[in-house]
Amino acid sequence: MATPREQLADILRQARLDAGYESHGALARKLNVSRPVVSKAENPAHPVPSDALLAAWAGATGAPLDKLTDLAQRARSGTPEWFMPYLTAEAEADTVRCWSPLLVPGPLQTAEYMRAVLSVESYTPQELDELVSARLERQDVIGRAYVSVIIDQHVLHRMIGSAATMADQCAHLVSMAERPRIALHVTADGTNVGLWGAFYMATRDNTTTVCLSALEDVTSTTTDLVSKAIRAYERILGSALPRAESLDLIRTAEETWKTQI
Repeated sequence: MATPREQLADILRQARLDAGYESHGALARKLNVSRPVVSKAENPAHPVPSDALLAAWAGATGAPLDKLTDLAQRARSGTPEWFMPYLTAEAEADTVRCWSPLLVPGPLQTAEYMRAVLSVESYTPQELDELVSARLERQDVIGRAYVSVIIDQHVLHRMIGSAATMADQCAHLVSMAERPRIALHVTADGTNVGLWGAFYMATRDNTTTVCLSALEDVTSTTTDLVSKAIRAYERILGSALPRAESLDLIRTAEETWKTQI
């Protein structure tokens, strides 16, 4: 399946041709931009065009601006197509549950923690900024939905970025854990359940969407998978520490990271 950036490039090219602009230069003159600006917009290897250029393109060619804008936002976020159904479900959910054995889950990450996680890929500074901004938008779920999170204890001690990044991340987890609509649990030392991979569940009106990526990327609302995910979550939750003890562990981890700064 084509990526959002590839789809955007195809729509821009087809809209140009359908409008009678047979060359990049012809449309460039209409838009009062240089020819490379047009050619790069139609090349998915280049960054996503600006909103201003997309608006001008739509005005000159009749391309649907809402479609262009949607694809541009999805391309900037770096969100893969398979994840979109879950992202939509999470944005509308009244309950979100997450098990994360390796990293702090996205809705509870600080911007610097996100940046450190994403920096292992070869993104440009602009692309990295756009990805972080897109991921921060997911945190709108905080305060709106009831959020239940379980993290493996080793997540608190795994260096992501720097000691300062980890200290700030742990401090952020403390502030999140103190909120009434967030239940944050940490697994007890030696707990080995659920190490096969992370998963998320977003629920609204008795419909649950499951997102997992342990063996393959899957987003589903099928009854069988939802039932398995709920049972797995309850089993992991049963092996986790109570909220108060979990909060104490996070505070201890924060102080430990501070000594390393």
